[in-house]
Amino acid sequence: RRYLDESSHELKLLFKDSSGKSYEAAKAKIDDLLKTSPGDIALQQGIDKFKNVVQGFFFIDNPNNIFNSSYDYQTSFSLLKNSALEFIDLPKDMSLKDYEDAASLGVVTNTKFIAGKALHMGFANNMPDTDGLVRKYRLVEIINPIDQNRNYFSEPILVPSLGLSLAANYLKSGIVAHFDTHGLNELELVPEDSSQKSTKIPLYAQSASAMLINHYGSFSDLPQISLADAYDNKFPKQMPKILIYGGTGTGTNDKRPNPFDKHFDGVGFHATAVENILNHNFMSRSLFAPVLELSILVSTGIIISLILKYASAAKSGISILIFSVSLYFIDAYFLFGKGKWMYIGIFYIQAFSIFMLVTLYKYFSEERDKKMIRGAFQHYLNPAVISTLIENPSLLKLGGEKKTLTVFFSDVRGFTTISESLSPEKLTSVLNEYFTPMTKVVLDSNGLLDKYIGDAIMAVWGAPITLLDHADRALDASLEMLEILKILQAKWKADGLPHLDIGIGINTGEMVVGNMGSDQRFDYTVLGDSVNLGSRLEGITKNYGIRLICSQFTKESVLNPDKYIFRELDFIRVKGKNEPIKIYEVMEQNPETKNLMKSVAKEFEEGLAFYKKGDWDNAFAKFQKVLELRPEDGPAKVFVSRCEYLKTAELDHPWDGIWTYKTK
Repeated sequence: RRYLDESSHELKLLFKDSSGKSYEAAKAKIDDLLKTSPGDIALQQGIDKFKNVVQGFFFIDNPNNIFNSSYDYQTSFSLLKNSALEFIDLPKDMSLKDYEDAASLGVVTNTKFIAGKALHMGFANNMPDTDGLVRKYRLVEIINPIDQNRNYFSEPILVPSLGLSLAANYLKSGIVAHFDTHGLNELELVPEDSSQKSTKIPLYAQSASAMLINHYGSFSDLPQISLADAYDNKFPKQMPKILIYGGTGTGTNDKRPNPFDKHFDGVGFHATAVENILNHNFMSRSLFAPVLELSILVSTGIIISLILKYASAAKSGISILIFSVSLYFIDAYFLFGKGKWMYIGIFYIQAFSIFMLVTLYKYFSEERDKKMIRGAFQHYLNPAVISTLIENPSLLKLGGEKKTLTVFFSDVRGFTTISESLSPEKLTSVLNEYFTPMTKVVLDSNGLLDKYIGDAIMAVWGAPITLLDHADRALDASLEMLEILKILQAKWKADGLPHLDIGIGINTGEMVVGNMGSDQRFDYTVLGDSVNLGSRLEGITKNYGIRLICSQFTKESVLNPDKYIFRELDFIRVKGKNEPIKIYEVMEQNPETKNLMKSVAKEFEEGLAFYKKGDWDNAFAKFQKVLELRPEDGPAKVFVSRCEYLKTAELDHPWDGIWTYKTK
């Protein structure tokens, strides 16, 4: 204390005079103090005694810090020369000067008194990444010294970091630096004992003079000895073989956060780097890692997008969870756990981003689709069917697909004549009165109201919702319509309106169903020969004087045939088709007329059998008997006339029982 007080008093007296002479005297006094300071003397003696001490220094890479400073950079550089790397493998005809862009310009070491006998030095510089976290450790640096006059005063040298120098000296190894034309390519610690294996340190591809740090966690995980304990001679039983001195006290401002500890002290990075090198516990990142990451990113992005697109929200969430857990274990046991660093975080970000985007897209698109489905079908389908479509929009396939369905056509007979006798307002009222209950029947039976065609109705059963009993539903709906028609006819008659009657044609078969039209406008409808046949059957109902005809295909598709009274009506060839078909009348079956209808159907079909054989007399007799049972029977009247005609007609070909219609 007396020494410091006396020295301080002398400096105060010298600094009172600001003349150059006093300044030189003060500087000389400071130099003398540095040589005679008890603390510096003790430190120098300790370094000299232990010999295996690596002193720290730091380099200057900003030229302005040198040009605007009076610090003696030349002396510091001269003290550092002993620590320069001796083994430098450079490409042919190249020197360290060729890497000037990667060089620093000056160094700051301990005082000449302390560092004068230093055998080893290592720099303490280490810069964080752009996000402020330290992930890399600088291993070597080229020093190309410059003075305040902007002159390079020595050849450049390559110097090690504090951690690298400590590890090399502990392993009694030389440091070999291999360069290529781009810069440092590899660092190797080669033991003096040739029987020992060398240690190759993997360098970070994007910062060739640094290695990736394999962190051990927070700073508290590193073994520490405080100076207070050292002063009191309190040391752990298992004394570390390498000690690194560094400030960790509050206010020392050497906090350098790593990915595990935001309060990590800078000295800890040197200790971690030494441990990584000694234990060969390196982290590495391949040059091809970015390409591999991009490839995986694209492929997993496509796979995840496809899974999320077609899976439900619950299944999508489970898929993302499985992906995340799998990725964690792959990283923990095969990548990061094995010292291979990849940007795994981007895959998590990608997965959850795609999940959120696809979920939002599906939410809004499904809402839009629901509105579209409801808007498109609210007037054509039963509300319960619409709800099913909304829950399962895949049932409403865009474009066309082939399905076996039952199609229905009905038409008001003599509509043109009727329309001429009514005002437009009255005609519209009558049609609305007719369409409303008929449409309800279609919808209530889960049929699709395809369209109104003037005074005609087109409907389909079996699409878009699959119905196994589509033929049965079509026949039930048709018979119900005919019962409703009787009520309407009575009302119209009472209102003094013309008599309206309808014909119904039904066919079952394979047809194309889906959204048909253009990009601007389309309808959900059916197309195909089976549809056309249904329309033809409706047209020929008037030829037989009946209201309801179905094809043999519909009769064959009915699941409960005993429920209906079918009368085989004819064997015909309609316009536009070469193959003949059997057609049937589905007869009304009121309880009071049911037995009569069965008798009529039986007698008629017996007459039809004679008719097909060309036995006109017996056929004629049978059809006459039908008229006796039911005088107003239209088909019997038609076949009585046909028998009379065919009995005397000269046919172009042998009779085959087929009646061909030349018109629609």
